[in-house]
Amino acid sequence: MNLPNGKELVRTFFEIYNSQDYSILYSCMAASYFDHSLPQVRSIEDAIAILKSTHSAFPDIHVEIEDLIEEKDQVVFRGCFRATHLGDFLGHGASGARVAFEAIEIFKIRDQKIAESWGYWPTGDILSQILSV
Repeated sequence: MNLPNGKELVRTFFEIYNSQDYSILYSCMAASYFDHSLPQVRSIEDAIAILKSTHSAFPDIHVEIEDLIEEKDQVVFRGCFRATHLGDFLGHGASGARVAFEAIEIFKIRDQKIAESWGYWPTGDILSQILSV
């Protein structure tokens, strides 16, 4: 049986942004997933809620993976996101602005599942693109 490596798990996770198929999380993420960057995300269900909120604000969001670097039980992701702001984002209603930004996230892999993550998402850059319209 071929078990997924860390890069495959992270690639699968980011495909959710493009497909909006949240059920994928159950195959690649530990039930007790813990996001160190978002205090409200402590489970798969919490992660789904954040993804749905992101898709509500940016329904056409698309991610391109630029780099995946795996070392022992961690995978580092760097990618580019492009989207149109068509719903509420941090209290800012739809502006129609096109946004593009890079993000970086580190994932801890345990028992062939994503167990933890630490991310950098440039919220200030996203907001400046939304507010400049």
